Amino acid sequence: MRPLVLGLVLLLALPVLAQQPERTVGGRTYIVHTVEAGQTLFALSRHYAVPVDALLEANPAASQGLSIGQEVLVPKDAIEKKEARNAPMLLRDGELLHTVAKKETLFGIAQRYRVDVNALLSRNQGLDASALEPGTTLVIPRVQDLGDEEPTTLPAADDDAVFHTVAPGETLFSLGKQYELDPEAIKAANGGLPEGLKAGAVVRIPVPPKPSAEPHATRADSLSLKAEYRIAYLLPFALDKNDSVSSGQVDRTGYYDITRFAAQFYAGAQLALDTLEDQGLRATVKVVDVGDDEAAWGPKLRDAALWDEDLYIGPFHRQAAELLSRQPGEGAIICPVPQSNRVVLGHPQVSKALGGRTDQVATLVRYVALQHANDNVVLVCPEIFAEHELQDFTQRRLQDALLAQPHRLRDSVVVVRPGRKDLEPVVKRLDPQRQNVLVVPSDDVEFVFHLVQRLRPEIKDHQLIVYGLPSWLESESIAPVDLDALRFRTALSSFIDRTDPRTTAFVKAYRERFGNEPGEYAFLGYDVTLHFGTALLVKGHHFPEHYNELRTQPLHLDFRMARTGPENGFRNTWIVVVEHRELGLHKLE
Repeated sequence: MRPLVLGLVLLLALPVLAQQPERTVGGRTYIVHTVEAGQTLFALSRHYAVPVDALLEANPAASQGLSIGQEVLVPKDAIEKKEARNAPMLLRDGELLHTVAKKETLFGIAQRYRVDVNALLSRNQGLDASALEPGTTLVIPRVQDLGDEEPTTLPAADDDAVFHTVAPGETLFSLGKQYELDPEAIKAANGGLPEGLKAGAVVRIPVPPKPSAEPHATRADSLSLKAEYRIAYLLPFALDKNDSVSSGQVDRTGYYDITRFAAQFYAGAQLALDTLEDQGLRATVKVVDVGDDEAAWGPKLRDAALWDEDLYIGPFHRQAAELLSRQPGEGAIICPVPQSNRVVLGHPQVSKALGGRTDQVATLVRYVALQHANDNVVLVCPEIFAEHELQDFTQRRLQDALLAQPHRLRDSVVVVRPGRKDLEPVVKRLDPQRQNVLVVPSDDVEFVFHLVQRLRPEIKDHQLIVYGLPSWLESESIAPVDLDALRFRTALSSFIDRTDPRTTAFVKAYRERFGNEPGEYAFLGYDVTLHFGTALLVKGHHFPEHYNELRTQPLHLDFRMARTGPENGFRNTWIVVVEHRELGLHKLE
């Protein structure tokens, strides 16, 4: 990799668990994994946290080794949940990516993956084996073929084998007739088929495929893997607005807010870029200051020199992202900061990295329904015209979510419509004998302040939990102690867990590199670069087509990408529910 503009290096990935298509065979549910070059059955067993024997039982053909393009059925009921929490990610060529947990040692990790300690050290240059910190990511080299050539460690071969998904009613005899083979040959190529043929199962057909290169061509085109990629960071450094005399917009640090956010974002990105390079991603990186208005970004985004990138991280502004998407380039555009869903409408190249308000509310009411269907749930909708649309959306979603619960207290949502200051209708709905759950979709500062003050005295006589919006956390008129007392809960698009060893390791690295504390935008720069850089590394520059196959574990958010419609781009639907207690936020499961 050759650094450009600000002297960059490139990219990393954390453990991934693929969430892939599922199939039901004989009443049992399986994850369907499509084998890629270099992958081994042993690596798949570690990645999915499923014993090798369970994989062989579900895939008799795998006893003969794996083939590129083969479908492997992973039994969901065989997943070891404890192991799945720290399951490694699959990288190219059969390698794995492991995140070090507390008390793990290099020797123990080597044993877990059946690799030599020296091979582990060689693949992870600069690793200090005597000071292995939790949160460190290690590349696990592919297990070398053992002396007895176990099929579990043989890398997937490009052998042109044919794999047939058994249809209902098919028999060995009919398959033999279809492929002009002795049925016993098919049986032998699949470990003897001890359980016979099952509809939905995949069997190996030991003959070359009929003349057609289309399956392999399609797979290569869809992944579009390259030896080196082009990545552009389009960030609003807006350096011209950092003159306090001319702009009057700088903060107490002496910098324009947008400049500070962009600088922190880029600093976090650099830490991810450095690590991802160790994982095998080679990229030419370009950094462009696109400013924060049309006059600045317009000429730069219309410049043809910017149209050949494989991945754009930025711009921050919706209008700028829309302008870039209308240019001839085909690279994926990642809008990395909070935006409305409008940024992806009509722009299939654009992906929105943070969940929006509707995702937050939908997740919050779904959580309420799951946890409190048998409690006294009251939807509080103040008579504020500007909030009617959000109130209606919340009521519909809460109603649907509660109806889906079999042991709900009632069939319809109780709705109370108080005034900004007249809160007695809310108090009258509190039940002294039950758990009271108030859902309050309001940002109105005056109303929220009065509601909190009115509910505070009711705690002595009522069990009370209040669900509200994230803006409550930023209100200077609401004391944290009051939020604690109300057991306030809300839904966020991101959450920094300071107790997570990976967060501690990131903060330490950031301090050492940049000499200051990382803010939320630094975490955002790291996580966005981590996730979409990993996507590029593993799936190529058409990675949006494979979002459902990619699952990373970033620091302060996760990614559940969903296309908003056939002509639209993708948005991140991942949201976390948190509770305010002990004067701070705590993530709820």
